Amino acid sequence: MLAAVGIMAYNEEATIAASVRSVMAQSGPHLNLRRVIVVASGCTDDTVPRARAAAAGDSRFRILAQERREGKAAAITSLLGILQEEDIVILVGGDTVLPSGSLEALLAPFASPAVGMVGGHPVPVNKTTTSMGRIVHFLWEMHHQMALQDPKLGELVAFRRVLSAVPASSAVDEAEIEALVRAQGLRLVYAPAALVQMRGPGTVSDFLAQRRRIHAGHLHLRRRRGYSVSTMSLVRIIPTLWRTWRRGGAGTGTVAAAVALETLARGLGWWDARIMGRDHSTWKAISSTKDMNS
Repeated sequence: MLAAVGIMAYNEEATIAASVRSVMAQSGPHLNLRRVIVVASGCTDDTVPRARAAAAGDSRFRILAQERREGKAAAITSLLGILQEEDIVILVGGDTVLPSGSLEALLAPFASPAVGMVGGHPVPVNKTTTSMGRIVHFLWEMHHQMALQDPKLGELVAFRRVLSAVPASSAVDEAEIEALVRAQGLRLVYAPAALVQMRGPGTVSDFLAQRRRIHAGHLHLRRRRGYSVSTMSLVRIIPTLWRTWRRGGAGTGTVAAAVALETLARGLGWWDARIMGRDHSTWKAISSTKDMNS
């Protein structure tokens, strides 16, 4: 099967070179990578030249430049519009890095024709010497544990090219694609060995802004399609919270703070979606997630 990678980027000059190099270096028996495309959405910094330099003239590489930023969902639709022969589309963030073997692990499940979408395992690089770092690590470990039971896919995803567009109004593109793929009668798979390194929010305000937007997007998705991601279910969240805490690695204070911040963010997201009707499809970049070394 032929595959294409779309590296989605908006002003990612700090991380785009590492992201591109990590994709170009991937290999494996299931990986037939035909194209690597950086979708540069209205970038006003050095994202594009740094991406080109990192690709070092690789014939698979190209830039798809959008003059203005219209949101990630619209950028994915633009990417889909130029893909003609590829069977599998892979989406990577321009602020993430893939360890060796990640794409091979991501694509292996497509050996089954029943599989329509596969998601990787996000691993935060935040330092655990800070309160926010510990909160981010705890919450992403919870996401990992939940995805092992009922796939919730994000940060690194691959899907069969069974759709031609993602609604531009969506603020949760991976969840939207989950719904579209499942509507085709295809399965979701979580691939824990497909690691993707990312940096979670480093401040309380950035955390609330990111999680608020995501929850509002999930509420909009549920209203439009009747589809809920697994992390919307308290029946799943509460036991997973307990098990993750009991496994160790997070103190009582970290867990309490994580619950309080996530609850507040979801409350704000509910306000945006249900009361204000706020559009989160083109969101403000979260600055503290853009430095992989902090």
